[in-house]
Amino acid sequence: MHYIMALLFLAVSVFAARDNVIDPIAQQRVLDSIKQEVEALKRIRLEKANQLEKAEAVRWQGRYAQNQASSEYQNETRFLEGRYTKISDDISRTATELGSLRNLAIEQKERNAAAQNGLDNFYLLIKQSIAKRTEEIPQDFPAKMEERLLNFANNPPTIETYFNDLLGRLELTQTQEFTAKDSYRLRLGTVFYASSTENDMQAVLRTGTLQGKLFEWRSAFSKELEADFRRAVFNAQQGADSAWVPIDVLQTKSVMGNLSSTEQSYLQKFLSWFKAGGLVMYPLALVAFASLFLAFERAFVLWKRGHISKTFVNKLQPLVKSNRISEAKILCQNQNTCLGKILGTIVENCEHGKEQTQKILQEILLAEQSKLEKRMSFLAALGTIAPLLGLLGTVTGMILLFQVITQAGTNDARILAGGISEALITTETGLIIAIPIMLLHGKLSETLDYITTEIRIQSLVLLNILWKEG
Repeated sequence: MHYIMALLFLAVSVFAARDNVIDPIAQQRVLDSIKQEVEALKRIRLEKANQLEKAEAVRWQGRYAQNQASSEYQNETRFLEGRYTKISDDISRTATELGSLRNLAIEQKERNAAAQNGLDNFYLLIKQSIAKRTEEIPQDFPAKMEERLLNFANNPPTIETYFNDLLGRLELTQTQEFTAKDSYRLRLGTVFYASSTENDMQAVLRTGTLQGKLFEWRSAFSKELEADFRRAVFNAQQGADSAWVPIDVLQTKSVMGNLSSTEQSYLQKFLSWFKAGGLVMYPLALVAFASLFLAFERAFVLWKRGHISKTFVNKLQPLVKSNRISEAKILCQNQNTCLGKILGTIVENCEHGKEQTQKILQEILLAEQSKLEKRMSFLAALGTIAPLLGLLGTVTGMILLFQVITQAGTNDARILAGGISEALITTETGLIIAIPIMLLHGKLSETLDYITTEIRIQSLVLLNILWKEG
């Protein structure tokens, strides 16, 4: 600003000097003042330049510091971001591991709960088995019955108690005892024999049904078996280590029948077999009798009404050819068969013309064929129903067997085998009934087809003879 003013002042002075003549002193003074002003302006400019340099230096120094701070901030930011990423990864991994550990803990907890439930159920099963074993001992073989009952009564219901009893009972099957007081008593495993008098020989056998295990003494033996039993008891009395006894040591149901002094008749065996099948055997018997009756009835009808007499045909055709219609009518009336009735209808209506006779023939053929086919479909239905009823009886027997297994368990395989065999009796009976029915139905159907075919053939032959001779 001062520099500009000095220049203006100098310019004004120059213009004034051209117009007016100034003295040298004044001019010197003006020049001096101008120099002073110029020097002052230079100093001011230097000061301003110094100030600008200092300001620029400060600005550059600030910018440097700012850049350095920015660089440090970026480095710190990258460092923090790296740490943040690492921590985030660690947190994610830790969260995943924590979730896995929680899932493992939950699974382990569930396994522990399931194992505890299984253990509780197992203990409950053991208690129930021991309670059931205690209830069954009085119905079991009388060997060491009191000792076994006291064992269950005095010991807690544990696995050891239960299996000790089973092992003890197994041990009984491998030993024998002989007692001679007022009577002789021989135990071979879990089979007992006793003789109280010279004329009385007994053995303990299993009785009852699938629902229970009952054992009783039986003495109805044949002479041969009684002699063998007495010989076994005598050998035991003499101290023999072994004895030969003709008895089924597995105690199956056939034992009682084999040991009976009187053999069962075929009727008794059939009644026992029929009773073992259950209630379904009664409708099966009804189906068998009904199908047998229908088969014989249809066979009689086909034999009586469906008889194809070649002699009758050979007599009728010459009479028709010779136009002796009245004699042909009498011959047809004497035949009590479908063929005689149908051919007689043709002969009686021949004067009405061929078309009318054929219409009447169709009517009589349908009527007689329906009589011959009567109840054949019902016979086939009976043959189909029989195996279905047998299957129904099997299903009913299996349901009863599973109910028994639910109550008694599956420890005794004889119960399962006996129940299954009884359940399959009805299926066997249904097949025994159905197979003959289907064979009879097939034979009767074949005979019926032959009869109807022959009737149609002979009818067409007679029609051709009548209208050929014209």
